[in-house]
Amino acid sequence: MPRYLFFILIGIGLFQFNAYSQNSYTRFDSLRGALNPYRTCFDVYYYDLSIKIDVSNKNIHGVNDIYFNTISTTSIIQLDLFSNLIIDSVCYNNTRLSYRRDSNAFFVEFPSPLIPGNNYKVSVYYEGNPIIAKKAPWDGGWVFTQDSLKRPWVGVACEGIGASLWWPMKDHLSDEPDSLRMHYTVPSSLMAVGNGLLESVTMPSANTKTYNWKVSYPINSYNVTCNIANYAHIQDYHVQLNKDTLAIDYYVLDYNKEKALNHFKQVHPMLTCYEHYFGPYPFYKDGFAMVETPYWGMEHQGAIAYGNDYTNKIIQFDYIIIHESGHEWWGNNVSVKDHAEMWIHESFTTYTENLLIEYFYGYNMSIRYLNLNKPLVKNIDPIIGPLDVNYEGWQGSDMYYKGAWILHTFRNVLQNDSLWFSILKGMQQEFALKTIDTKNIIQYINKKTNKDYTWFFEQYLYHAKPPVLEFYTEKIKKNIRIYYKWENTRPDFIMPIPINTKDSSLKYITPTLDFNFIDIKINKTNKNIFNQNFNYYLLKETKGSSANK
Repeated sequence: MPRYLFFILIGIGLFQFNAYSQNSYTRFDSLRGALNPYRTCFDVYYYDLSIKIDVSNKNIHGVNDIYFNTISTTSIIQLDLFSNLIIDSVCYNNTRLSYRRDSNAFFVEFPSPLIPGNNYKVSVYYEGNPIIAKKAPWDGGWVFTQDSLKRPWVGVACEGIGASLWWPMKDHLSDEPDSLRMHYTVPSSLMAVGNGLLESVTMPSANTKTYNWKVSYPINSYNVTCNIANYAHIQDYHVQLNKDTLAIDYYVLDYNKEKALNHFKQVHPMLTCYEHYFGPYPFYKDGFAMVETPYWGMEHQGAIAYGNDYTNKIIQFDYIIIHESGHEWWGNNVSVKDHAEMWIHESFTTYTENLLIEYFYGYNMSIRYLNLNKPLVKNIDPIIGPLDVNYEGWQGSDMYYKGAWILHTFRNVLQNDSLWFSILKGMQQEFALKTIDTKNIIQYINKKTNKDYTWFFEQYLYHAKPPVLEFYTEKIKKNIRIYYKWENTRPDFIMPIPINTKDSSLKYITPTLDFNFIDIKINKTNKNIFNQNFNYYLLKETKGSSANK
């Protein structure tokens, strides 16, 4: 998901911290964010979603066939659909089932217990006017607007708030279907674009068309999308580093076709860069696609939402293209189980921007990019928040900027780029098409490095304030004596810190919670003792300093 350089991001949380103690959560939060027995008893493996969109009245009318297998014996399952939408019926084996609505959830009751290991299907018929987004994509909902020629232009974005704002399903990120079909019926003058491959277009009436889309891979619920406009379709292809030919599709407003043909040329070098670091594009059978939307952007799998007016703002690259496409690896291929752990999506994707700059323009330029974003780090909330409540109360966007700095810092803690890049690519292979949590990340890194770095990640992810390096200096003959120690860290925090020396080389210290000292000669033209291009921490000078006397 994109972020402005100044905006306050809606966050999503994981573990309970004192920083969040002022918040209170209700059972409605738990209905949305927790895995209760009525959710863990079944696993969805396929959705078949059919919706007719009445653009003029901003209304949807549809049915979702939900295919699942049971994990444990149950007669009740929880599904989710926002309460402002009307459920017409829930059917199973041509029989209407009883159900009970509770906030944005509903509980379906079967006439007899479902047997573990068996497959079942329920069909949920529904209709209504879905929530209209006030400012997509930062608050969720549908966007009904017009293009510059006053023709309908429709889209939806629902990260955080949940896909159940517009279709009935099991709305928890831990349960991704193995595949999905979408059938969108719209006025015949318009095109409806979903995720994956367009299988066919049918005409149920003289005035409507149905666009039938298929996703062949697991997909998280907020990535399912529907886009409606007077689109022009541009077909392209990309030869990957493994020599496979990847299909590329662009769906842009028809009057932007020529502009898009030129602007999207940057997609090819970008994909090559990401393949270099993370491996082949994860959704080869579905292809790579971008869809022009009336909002800034979103990482909708296989149908990246693009709305940045064809502008490049990161050297020769369009920020929305490179950020949202990075999510195909971090967020769509490797996905979180709980909204609280969205740092796995956003920190790695923001760091991906930095790697792209390093790939094309060199390491020093990538450091400049990191430092450009450093003032935007707020250190107000932990990057990981409360679990099981669909938390949306973060006050900053640290999962982006601070998260990227955390990854860069860990790279320098390792001091082994070959190992670091093997970890990034290895995670894409180890966790491909899976949902994971923070513990999975830490355990994988510990195994790959044969060393326990739990102290590092828990310090940075579970505490709002970063490590603080307290120091003071004394002049000892021709040297400077630096006294230093950590503040605001756990006792086992052993991160090495580089310092600048007279010959411009780096010397490393490993602070503890007690003062230690080192004598060095510093370069008179560079009196910055600590080189903060390598690690993210705060400096606190105390007791005065004679270094500049």
